[in-house]
Amino acid sequence: MAIREKLNIVFKPFLTTLFGLMIGYSLIHWVLFIRLGVFQLNENITETLLPIILAGIATRLFIHNKVKALRLRVPFIYSLIAWISLTIPTIIAQKYMVTATGKLTTLPSVEEIHAHESTKYYNIDSYHINTKAKYYHATYDISGRNSEHFNMYLYVLMPIYKTSTDISSHTPSAWLGISYRDRVSNRMSHERKEEAFNQFIRQNRIEVEQKDFFSFPCFERIGKTSEDFKNFQSLLNRNGLGISDAVILVGMSEPYEHRNGDNLKRLLTAVLIVTLLWLLMSIIPKVNDKELKRIKAGKPDKMEQIIWKENLLSAIPHKGFFITPILIYINIAVFLLMMFFGAGFFSFQADDLINWGACYGPMVRDGQWWRLLTSIFLHSGITHLIANTVCLAIIGIDIENRITRSQYLFIYLLSGLIGSITSVLWHTPPVVGIGASGAIFGLYGAFITLILTKTFSSTSAKSLLIESAIFVGANLLVGMTPGIDNAAHIGGLLSGVVLSLVLSPFIKNRKQGRKLDL
Repeated sequence: MAIREKLNIVFKPFLTTLFGLMIGYSLIHWVLFIRLGVFQLNENITETLLPIILAGIATRLFIHNKVKALRLRVPFIYSLIAWISLTIPTIIAQKYMVTATGKLTTLPSVEEIHAHESTKYYNIDSYHINTKAKYYHATYDISGRNSEHFNMYLYVLMPIYKTSTDISSHTPSAWLGISYRDRVSNRMSHERKEEAFNQFIRQNRIEVEQKDFFSFPCFERIGKTSEDFKNFQSLLNRNGLGISDAVILVGMSEPYEHRNGDNLKRLLTAVLIVTLLWLLMSIIPKVNDKELKRIKAGKPDKMEQIIWKENLLSAIPHKGFFITPILIYINIAVFLLMMFFGAGFFSFQADDLINWGACYGPMVRDGQWWRLLTSIFLHSGITHLIANTVCLAIIGIDIENRITRSQYLFIYLLSGLIGSITSVLWHTPPVVGIGASGAIFGLYGAFITLILTKTFSSTSAKSLLIESAIFVGANLLVGMTPGIDNAAHIGGLLSGVVLSLVLSPFIKNRKQGRKLDL
């Protein structure tokens, strides 16, 4: 009887939510973003970010309350696993749906491609690829939870004409796009990464020169919302060939019938794994009789409602925690703007970061001093943003309500600014500097200094000092590996120490000379 109740209360809602989310969002994705094109969103948003967000919402609405029917120490862990289990199959389902619903258009000649409705795949009878006119663009970005990956990209374009005689008298009807990518450790020295990058370019250029480009079963058209289209378009612009409606095709090595690859197999495997996992997670724990009775009666968890309300209120800027959430929301807003304008999601390329205001030594020395400040609101990708958001929230809670808003903002901005200056002066050759880490280190430096100078007094001062020192020490140690801008960290930390010493008398005299308690 207990197993049946657990299956009905916990397992069935998960299964219903899983298939409802996969099928429902896939249908919405196809209708709104592909068939009708109502919204032209970057594919990172439609194929990754939206599934993550919707899976989180579905978990909160349909699963989180149900798992409390099980006797668990930390129900949140079950909800987190449910979120991940809903997300992965839904993302894979989008990959499969995009290829499976892609329509094939057969054209007698490539020059007719503009006269037909845009489709994902093309079978072209007559075309000529001008292999003598190759355009290259190499770039890189940094990714990983701790910026441990150095990702290299090479983009190649060649014009496509109807016949070889059209090369001198006609503009290309389309472009053949080829992309290469590889990854090495970002912990390597700058010299070794530069060597790996140059070798990556050389090897793939040799492959391009030796490759046969005249025997493609069909072509795939690169959509304007894809990450590759943005890079190919950038390549055209760099060579003075910018065409807003350029048709970029990728030659397929397999016939149209094999376009799905192993996407269906991956989808079915993912669904099977998460289903079996959730089945075991549903039947193994014992039943929480009290919560089961509440759930069956359809009553809400009043304690959790109170906690959610408090968390929601705490996220709104308020006395004692006003500047920190605003800074966090600015960082998130900048990230979302970059994402919506097609810069990426998991990671941003160096060129895009520079265009958005990253700190780059040669440009700063050339008079673009504003980059020293704008760079502290940029992040290299979603993991970098999340890590800095968590760190800023933690130190913000500890320090903001103990000093004035102007003092807090002064330390944050000036520490970030000095961190950027330190980075520019330290790095030769120059690096692309971004992130709020220098400013955050400044807050930690100020917090530690104000505790040591007894500007802040509390019975828990020792434990807070140890925790802050461990955070700073661990991050500086990690920052000693290549690929992390430790110069900005150290510059921000030391500036926070100095600024807090300058502000200490004013903080002590606040509220008629009384010390602030932690």
